[in-house]
Parts: sequence; C-alpha cells; structure tokens
Amino acid sequence: MIRLLVLLIALYGLISCSSTQMSVHSDIDPDYDLWTYKTFNWGRKIDIEAGRNPLYYNELNDKRIKAAVNQELTARGYSFTESDPELIVHYHIIVDDRSVVRTEPYGYNYGPYWTTMKSNIYAYHEGTLIIDLMDKKSNNLIWRGWAVSVIDEVEEVDDLIKIAVGKIFKKFPKNKK
Repeated sequence: MIRLLVLLIALYGLISCSSTQMSVHSDIDPDYDLWTYKTFNWGRKIDIEAGRNPLYYNELNDKRIKAAVNQELTARGYSFTESDPELIVHYHIIVDDRSVVRTEPYGYNYGPYWTTMKSNIYAYHEGTLIIDLMDKKSNNLIWRGWAVSVIDEVEEVDDLIKIAVGKIFKKFPKNKK
C-alpha cells in the first residue's frame, strides 16, 4: 500500500511539471471595443529579441506563432492586410530557468541526523508567450493574452505554440453584437 502511495505521489509530481499544465491570462483596455476593428497586420520587427535565446527566438518559431495567431484572428472575422491595418499584432517570448524542490515523505536518508527527509531538486524551463494587439492610430495596447507553461524539450515547441495560442484566444473577448 505504501509503495502505491509513493508511486501516485511521484506520478502527480511528474504530471504537475508537464507541459499540459498551462496557465493562461488576458487583459483588455475597457476604453476600446475590439469588435470595431476589422483588419490587422504584424508590427515591424524591432530589436526585442536582441540578447534572447535563439532556440526560441528564431524564424521557425516566428512562422509558427504568426500562422497560429493569423488563424485565430481570421476565425474571429479579422482580415490580414498589408496596407493600413487597424490593429498591430506583436508577440514576446520569455524563457526562464526554474527549479522545484520536492520532498519524498517516505524516502528517508539515514545519515548523521538519523531520519531526514529526502529532497529532490528538479530543474526545468518555464516559457511565456505574450500576444499583444495594439491600436495603430493611438499606438496603445488594447488587448494582451499570455500563456505560461513548462517547456520540456525543444522538439515540443510546434505543438506547444499551437496549444498556447489556442488557449490564449479562448480568453479573447466575445463579440457583444
């Protein structure tokens, strides 16, 4: 019975650190109605990625993010345009090194203090994808959505981007009409 309990606790620990756990949030400026806008385009590239990790800030991820966001916006009735868009879209990627300490309640070490709790330190990468929609005329941020998740392996990035963008846009305001 004790082994089963230890196994369940270990599985819970692994699941809680997996990329399926994603925290998603959004914020909106109430002075703007997103549904009065019809067109969008991506903001010009600036040096926001200077000094960032090229494993995450690269042309491949740029295409993945833009394709996923374009799909979400067009599904909501917005049109991509090269000339005079009403909304400007930006994204940001933040990757932080994190660690968590987990103690094993039944994994005792017999050492100088007889019974001490065994601790394991797990290191992982936490990634945040931020998507901004800005009013082109005023250059004000009017909506921001972001997702935070554990990034286990670089190979997962394609699926992780699609999932993150989809979940971010689930927080997108509904049309009031």
